[in-house]
Amino acid sequence: MLILFLVLLLGLSVAVLLQERLLNAVILLGVFSLLSSVVYFLIGAPDVAVTEGAIGVAFVTFIYVLALSDQGKLHVIAEEVPAFLYQEQGELRGAELKILRGFAEEINMELEVEFVGHGELTSLIGGRRADMIAGAYFSGYLSPEGLNDSRSYHRGQLARIRRSKEEKGDIGVLTETEILETQDESGRDLVRFESLEEMVKAYDAGQIWGFVADSGRMSSSLYRLNTPLREESEISTLGEVEYRFAVSAGEEELLEQLNSYLGELARRGKLDDLLSEHFR
Repeated sequence: MLILFLVLLLGLSVAVLLQERLLNAVILLGVFSLLSSVVYFLIGAPDVAVTEGAIGVAFVTFIYVLALSDQGKLHVIAEEVPAFLYQEQGELRGAELKILRGFAEEINMELEVEFVGHGELTSLIGGRRADMIAGAYFSGYLSPEGLNDSRSYHRGQLARIRRSKEEKGDIGVLTETEILETQDESGRDLVRFESLEEMVKAYDAGQIWGFVADSGRMSSSLYRLNTPLREESEISTLGEVEYRFAVSAGEEELLEQLNSYLGELARRGKLDDLLSEHFR
């Protein structure tokens, strides 16, 4: 009987080394510890058998499974921007969702999307917190530190909405947005806001003369304004933006895979078909 268990232990040790999936290897290690405790019991060491069973089978296996629980997931944080990435009746929707789901499937990972505020994007990216930033992201929208931008998948406009009946006042922009500093040449003071909602409310209340946003966010902003203000406001184009995804600076392989996937979608014409469903 003892020889049989020893042979099984040898076979399990080889099986663990040959496993490609870490979770399978952890499970086999748990079985290895269980059989080891049986061997200890058979050779007259019940105290060691109990210790091996409690620590090797239960505690160590639990720690390994906990450590691997985040493995195999593509963590994406995003602002909720209609048409790009948003929730409707509790379900995720948008053009970026289809891109991200296809990419996650391509690299054999499970997609996990978390909506956060504008000010949380750069603080959550990197490490085990998040791998990517989505939600109508473009170069210059956030501080580039700790980020690598993917290739462009869609183009939009940078626009300024202002009160046409007033001659001067402050311009609202979102915090960390750098591209607006150079493209808005009005010479007016810039007022920083933590969220699009706060900025639109300030404009609606007359606290700022106007604000700057990309075309994706500008579309959703207009619906939040009171009708008289919306009708008297003027919108002017400041420049062009290219929508991308941002990848944590420590994820070079992920960035390469994403760029390759986006390039293949574009080459096969699938990217244009996908975008046409959401942007008309």
